[in-house]
Amino acid sequence: MKIGIQTWGSEGDVRPLLALAAGLRAAGHEVTLVVTHVTNRDYAALGASFGVPVRSAGRLAPDLVKHAAEFLVRRTDILRQVDLILRDLFEPVEQDMLREAKRLCRENDLVIGHFLVHPLRTAAERVGKPCVSVFLAQLIPSADIPPPGVHHLGRMMNTLLWRVGGFAMNRMFLPRINSMRRGEGLLPFKSVMQDAFLSPSLNLVASSPSLFPAPPDWDASIRQCGSFHLPVQAGQQRLPETLERFVAAGPPPVHMTIGSMSVADPSLDATTLLFTEAARQAGCRAIIQTEHIPSIAPDNIMFIRDVEHDLLFPRCAAVVHHGGAGTSHAASRAGRPSIVIEHVTDQAYWGGVLHRAGIAPQMLHRRTATAGKLARAITAVLGSTAMRERARTIGERMRQENGVARAIELIEQHWS
Repeated sequence: MKIGIQTWGSEGDVRPLLALAAGLRAAGHEVTLVVTHVTNRDYAALGASFGVPVRSAGRLAPDLVKHAAEFLVRRTDILRQVDLILRDLFEPVEQDMLREAKRLCRENDLVIGHFLVHPLRTAAERVGKPCVSVFLAQLIPSADIPPPGVHHLGRMMNTLLWRVGGFAMNRMFLPRINSMRRGEGLLPFKSVMQDAFLSPSLNLVASSPSLFPAPPDWDASIRQCGSFHLPVQAGQQRLPETLERFVAAGPPPVHMTIGSMSVADPSLDATTLLFTEAARQAGCRAIIQTEHIPSIAPDNIMFIRDVEHDLLFPRCAAVVHHGGAGTSHAASRAGRPSIVIEHVTDQAYWGGVLHRAGIAPQMLHRRTATAGKLARAITAVLGSTAMRERARTIGERMRQENGVARAIELIEQHWS
């Protein structure tokens, strides 16, 4: 089968869809991936290493991205954050995405898209092409799940809050989405969540049931698979030599990263100082991931720019991160506790999921995080035998899951 896949966003939105593309390619399908990355990263070489051709759709001005991201971190209202993201980081490239979506629909038998990529839904509907939606978190209304950033208040309140959130999203986003649909000769949608995000055919939820099982009130078109993660390739089975020496030289370190949120950080130096001081106060060894490598590092700290999480995380005592879906799953799959410093949108959701699973303390917030607060959280995690054992148990279960294989099985069954 010829399959086209389209995604938009940061690293955490691209790699899972690339993992699905690589799995479908290995299963014998012909796959093309279209990527719109918010910092214009090129995935052609990485895709080619898995036999997947990758095309880019649209480019965002770096100054616009940085300005929007810095403003985002200062906002506390999740709906306003999403509004900013779509206005400043999605709308400027949505016509480029629509053009590539039409091309995917012409070239392929089936198309699969990140749930936010409504241009693909529009292009697929226009020509009658089947379209699958992929969700990277359980951001689908349910009486058993509260909306992101909201505490669980019972089934009745969860239902009410989803309706209120849906009403607000319709006011903000439906005019934008329906403007594109009218331009393509299609009837307007009535609901963002039900019409624009959810596919009428098949919806794949790429999150682990070991962290959060699917609620019973989802309909049959919504299927939880497990996380989608890229396998470590041949030639990447070892840590870089200097990093290996540091890890082996003492007790397991704490890994610290804000991942894709580095673009939203007004001062990477400030975050590096925050992490460095927290490690000093906690008295732990640390590996700090940053774009700005200091010229001098304390003996107990190593600074790095990038590393394969699946190689490093199992060698660490805990992981401090921003609460992205990919990093949350990687730390949990490695059997390691997390300390979450959420920045925007669904990161608060993952901070809550990990805390309720018993493998993370109460999350911190980037606007109010201090070295002292972070140090106390690290000390509590490193001193908690129960949290370490819980993380180890969940990690063992997650390593038995294969979200990509399950997704491929569902896709092939659906269109057999």
